Amino acid sequence: MKKKLSILLASAVAAAACVAGLSACKPKYDLVYASWNLGTEAGNNIERQMIKAFEEKFDVKVKIEENISLSAYDQSINALAVRDSMPDVFMLSNINFGLSERYVSDITDLVNADASGDWNKIPKPIEEAVHFKSGIYAIPFAMHMMGYFVNVDLLQQYGLESFAEQEITYDSFLNVVREMSTKKGDGEGYIGLSHENTIFEWYPASVNSEYGWYTWDGEEYHLDSPEFAKGMELTLDMRQNKYTYDSLTEEDREQYFPSVDGYIDLWNQSRLAIRWGYSYEVPDMIKNCSFNIKFMGVPGGRTPMVGDYLAISNTCKDRELAYKFAKWMSFDPAGIRERIKLDKDVTNTMPLTTDRTLINEYFDKFDAVDGLKDAFDTLDNGIVESVKVVPGYTRSRWTSTVGVSLPVEGGANANVGQLIDWCWTGKLSFADYAAKLNEKANDNYLKTIDEYEAFYN
Repeated sequence: MKKKLSILLASAVAAAACVAGLSACKPKYDLVYASWNLGTEAGNNIERQMIKAFEEKFDVKVKIEENISLSAYDQSINALAVRDSMPDVFMLSNINFGLSERYVSDITDLVNADASGDWNKIPKPIEEAVHFKSGIYAIPFAMHMMGYFVNVDLLQQYGLESFAEQEITYDSFLNVVREMSTKKGDGEGYIGLSHENTIFEWYPASVNSEYGWYTWDGEEYHLDSPEFAKGMELTLDMRQNKYTYDSLTEEDREQYFPSVDGYIDLWNQSRLAIRWGYSYEVPDMIKNCSFNIKFMGVPGGRTPMVGDYLAISNTCKDRELAYKFAKWMSFDPAGIRERIKLDKDVTNTMPLTTDRTLINEYFDKFDAVDGLKDAFDTLDNGIVESVKVVPGYTRSRWTSTVGVSLPVEGGANANVGQLIDWCWTGKLSFADYAAKLNEKANDNYLKTIDEYEAFYN
């Protein structure tokens, strides 16, 4: 009887504690983390395994914010902010989102206090992208290289293998694209290039070291420059000569490539010589392709990159722990080694570092495509695709209205993206609109900066 009474008393005390809200009745978390790449708890993907390893290594508990919509990620973060439940660390869809909503903490003090030197080994263009005015508002999480992948076996078949053995130039690139596009054949042939509409974005930087993606130089655009005009000309030339799969009409595709479902399917069938792509696509390439592949980057050797970024929220109570966690998930050498250990197959997340020892450890384990390892040597001279990092880029590149009526169907209230498309496809002359496009791009950048002015020094 006494034993039963003791149990009842213990239960009553525990229930009372819960009613009182004591911490013993609910899990204690040191950090809350939100991201779109965590999958499900049952799936236990590499990201969740990395979090578990961090918890065990540092004896902390990280709560994963599970109620995140992958299709409406920003809206999910907004909803958490409205409920005063911002995660301590969260993935940014782009840095502008964090800045414009004023969700992000300036971590300059944390970076300066990190005496390890690891921050300085982040590829320079990716690191520079997280600075705004005098502050640092994001942590690089991942880096994905962009550029041209080559079907080496197909080139060897037609005596063009020297292209893959030398430094890529625009002339050598054009020669291969042109040669392979003469071999279309009816229903069983080949074509040179997947699509042409990235050329005008990377080309100016390949011939002018002051420019980055889409002529951005860190302060302004130069869309009225000779380099950008040349990029538009080269893009139009590819299209008019039908050197790319994208430039073919539906009738062309039915004649030359019936039953092909897009350029990736064409590539997988070994009927496409050069494909524009991203390093995160390498696992699928290895899985689906039976031929030798080499990553060539772009002519001029300034490899384009796109980054993923984490932020520490401005409501975070333990910023030092948050920084340690974000670093572990991204550029910490110990974290990178943990990823290499945990990953079973080629991963779409390569080492976010220029440390050659870590790079060698990654490629010693994973048999990724040729050329990627060599590209690491040039990353400090690379360029970052602007959409995630340049204030107002979406307006400058796509969404703002041009402000003039254009002599094409739908041109009465056209936006910048439409005007650019009409120029590189030959419907309009770029020379007639270069000055207008440059003015709009820079005005939109300055407008965005003005919107931030009151909140950032």
